[in-house]
Amino acid sequence: MATNGRKPKVFLCSTSYDLEDFRALIVDRLGSEFEFIFFEDAAFAARRGLHSHDQCIAAVAEADIVVCIIDSRYGGKYHGKQPTRFKDQTIEVKYKTASGQPKTVNVVTPTKELSITWCELIEAYDRSLQVMTFARQRTLDEKQTRRKNQGNKSYIPAHVDSVKVFDLLDWITKQDKDNWITSFTNAVDLLEKISKWLRSASNTMVIPAQPVSGPKPPIITLVEGNRDVDIARTIVSQLGLKRPVEFIVTQGKYSMLNGLPQYIEAFKDASGIIILLDADTDDQSEIERERDLLFARIPKEHARKVRIVQAVPQLDEWLFAIEKKSKHPPSKELLRLWTHQSTRRGKLRLDSTEIDLQRGLEMSPSLRLFVSALIEFDSTPDSSEKSEH
Repeated sequence: MATNGRKPKVFLCSTSYDLEDFRALIVDRLGSEFEFIFFEDAAFAARRGLHSHDQCIAAVAEADIVVCIIDSRYGGKYHGKQPTRFKDQTIEVKYKTASGQPKTVNVVTPTKELSITWCELIEAYDRSLQVMTFARQRTLDEKQTRRKNQGNKSYIPAHVDSVKVFDLLDWITKQDKDNWITSFTNAVDLLEKISKWLRSASNTMVIPAQPVSGPKPPIITLVEGNRDVDIARTIVSQLGLKRPVEFIVTQGKYSMLNGLPQYIEAFKDASGIIILLDADTDDQSEIERERDLLFARIPKEHARKVRIVQAVPQLDEWLFAIEKKSKHPPSKELLRLWTHQSTRRGKLRLDSTEIDLQRGLEMSPSLRLFVSALIEFDSTPDSSEKSEH
């Protein structure tokens, strides 16, 4: 695939909310080698005169490679102006009934139920573009559970938000080409695998040799879940930092602890790494014990640029601390209700006029630690800056 001296163009195909940080990481780390087409790009909306969903479809046609990433969300349904281009999709599913009898059914997803991601893939396959699909291992495991319960109408998946995620995965595997699905477990694993696949695919492409200057090395913040990103990003937005802050979602405390050496090694060139997690307790001895466990997992050669911040008892407490009208500290029951109600649907939204960061710093010692770590890493000179002095 000759590219006439330009970077290979890669379209990022995925849902946003569950994968926005993965998408940003991929663009940041591989943007010097590949030209990414992604809807977060300010230039993406330049395809004027189209419905926003059709802008996404049009962008697929500009790519050399389509990278599809699938995790827990099915995504928004296609509401563009070209529904006739996307026919009903049918897959054949084989499973066993409760009595152990084999059964085959045709699962039909009508046009009105197709997600934007699914339509982007239909466009990619129709244009014979090279498609690479990556799916979280937890999602693939749950797909197998779903198929074993195919005839159970009351089945509700635990990880994904719709069984249509499984139908999309099976649809991909039934394509005539590029139907391989590569599993990943976390952000580092995904980045490594996408890097290898894209570099392998570009072997026959002409890639420009000129260096690309980038921004200051980012501050990496490891968090347990997507909601934590929302809370931490709200704090970061009040600070006016010079360096970018990238959030890496580890999908739980156990995954963070288990994969910590891998994360630290992958982001060793960052300005600094903040490990941000809920303490889940007010007991100082328990907090210190968990901190010791985390420190023991950090490679000694990188420990100087790592800070551990445990929100006491959890990050939601910070919301009460920075919100002007809230009662602080909140009771455990109020904190539990707030967490439950505000995580049901959608992303966390706080009115900036209701935020008082200074109040939060006075109220919450763990919030002070987080802000102090950010400011410390933001003011640390780069190696190139040190050599100039």
